[in-house]
Amino acid sequence: MKSYLGLIPISARVHKRQSRMTRICIILAVFLVTSIFSMAEMFTRAELESMRNKHGDWHIALCGITEETAARIIENEDIAFSEWKDTAREDADEGYDFPQLYIKFKSERGLKKTIDGVKRRYNLSDANIKENTGVLLALGASSRGKADGLYPLAAACFVIILAAGVFMISSCMNSNVAQRTKFFGMLRCIGASRHQIVRFVRFEALNWCKTAIPIGCLSGVAVCQAACVLLKLLVKGEFADMPLFAVSVSGILCGAAVGVITVLFAAAAPARKAAAVPPVAAVSGNADKPKNITNSANTRLFKVEISLGVRHAAEARKNLFLMTGSFALTIALFLVFSGCFDLVQRLLPSESDFAPDFVIASAENDNSLDKSLAERIREIQGVSDVIGTMYAVALPVKINGDAAVIDLISYDEYMWRWSEKSIINGEMSKAYGDSGYAMTVFAQDSRLDVGDRIELGSGELEIACVASEGIGSVSSSAVVVCSEETFERLVGARGYMAVYVVLEKGASEETVDKIRRISGDGVFSDRREEMGEMHGSYWVFRIAAYGFLAIISLITVLNIMNSISMSVSARTRQYGAMRAVGMESRQMTRMIAAEAAAYAVCGMAVGLVLGLALHYLIYEKLIITHFGGAWNVPFAAVGSVALLVFVSCVAAVYAPAKRIGGMVITDVIND
Repeated sequence: MKSYLGLIPISARVHKRQSRMTRICIILAVFLVTSIFSMAEMFTRAELESMRNKHGDWHIALCGITEETAARIIENEDIAFSEWKDTAREDADEGYDFPQLYIKFKSERGLKKTIDGVKRRYNLSDANIKENTGVLLALGASSRGKADGLYPLAAACFVIILAAGVFMISSCMNSNVAQRTKFFGMLRCIGASRHQIVRFVRFEALNWCKTAIPIGCLSGVAVCQAACVLLKLLVKGEFADMPLFAVSVSGILCGAAVGVITVLFAAAAPARKAAAVPPVAAVSGNADKPKNITNSANTRLFKVEISLGVRHAAEARKNLFLMTGSFALTIALFLVFSGCFDLVQRLLPSESDFAPDFVIASAENDNSLDKSLAERIREIQGVSDVIGTMYAVALPVKINGDAAVIDLISYDEYMWRWSEKSIINGEMSKAYGDSGYAMTVFAQDSRLDVGDRIELGSGELEIACVASEGIGSVSSSAVVVCSEETFERLVGARGYMAVYVVLEKGASEETVDKIRRISGDGVFSDRREEMGEMHGSYWVFRIAAYGFLAIISLITVLNIMNSISMSVSARTRQYGAMRAVGMESRQMTRMIAAEAAAYAVCGMAVGLVLGLALHYLIYEKLIITHFGGAWNVPFAAVGSVALLVFVSCVAAVYAPAKRIGGMVITDVIND
């Protein structure tokens, strides 16, 4: 051994069990980042392939240029493909075509600069260049804007995982250093400086990366491959263009980067702690300076073992901060994703209770469908619900005396029942039957409210309530909903414009054929495939999000278990002394449980404040602004995360309590 750093692989073998949790945390952090960035790249590739299939595999089309200019461009530029085509212009007379030169460049890197260079070198104007907008947006090379993409979301996940990794790995390493006080004291005795101890701890942490990072990267690539196969072959729809057996180099590099960065950040504090160990610790095994204890544990409220457990947690302030951060991060993530689920559910109609399988619309876009059609379809076996609606689209009215336009829609009994749970304010019962009241559906661009008066040529309506969701507008106007009786009185219609049909689960194709035949002259639309694709998209998002949370939760649970276990190991002699003076095993268990509970209570307090604040922001900025409604405390999500914390604490206490309880007192003292 030429250097004290040669002790690192030896120490790694000897302390393999103690470093196992740290290596697991590194593996999971690398796995998460690799899989997230890999999936982001796969989605981007799929979007690009979809755009090429829809709009053609070309980058720009040149129009209004001479053949000489075109020849110079083809000769001098790095072009993979070019072709002249005659294309009709929208502003030209019918039948008159203009030639355009369609170009695809060989390299798609720096494509925006390449196009700007062609424009500059050949004195072309914006009118001379037509972009393949869909393809260039997917490549990030369009002059008309940027694709939303998934990389900003992936980058946010990168930061969250980095923070989680730093909290958890640092906590593990702090406990690891506390357990090896004698070892670092011995290094100081044989002449190692503080700077050398810092280097030792950092290189030891990087040594764990040699195995942890490859395992994490390979796991992330494998999960990405499996997800692409499932999306392409099973979910299909918008995921039909997902690439198979493609490897994301950027995903692997980002995963490796987060592993190294996390370890270096996490090793900073433990390295300083190890460097502060005095040589005398080689004999005593205790790196902590003696403290003057002025106050004993408070036993007025709790028994002595519980008070001691709480005191142990409060004394180690750095460890308390790290453990609190671990708990709080998990709780905040749960609540954030809970708000995201609600947003996705609003965006995907298939996840709403009102998701009809078929729509039968009037061929003339008027209220000409006979109402008996709904009754006849309702009698068919396999039909769950039938909803009929009447429409008055872009109806000119006066709202509070000002001229405006609305879409007036009728609801039947089923739709009124369906709307009960989405009422934001007001009293819906006023709008039942033939009355002068109506309901409005919240929309970002039309803010009708309770008490607003709407004057029609044949009568007047007052808004009785506001719903957060319902049948949307046809003309992008405010939606006003009334009963069928009120609609017939005001508009004079006697039939439906649309009939919506909801099938029972497992309904046969024979049922579908009967509905199709009975629809007569109405325009029959089968929406089952569309709803299935939306449902698949929703569950893909949900499974991915829950999988992400499950892994973060697993890291937190394992970290809590490891931290409590190492905290107990670091106080082995103290516990032995307590056992020697008469403390029972069950009291020891309660003391360890009290320490874990102190971490949990602090983490829950911080996590709930942060998580509920973020949940409220998601609702306020994204859901309420666009869909209406009101924010409520997500008790289901809070209950779920409280259960997770409880299980973590129970699992964390069990193993160390059992180990301490099973040891002979003299062995504990001499450990």
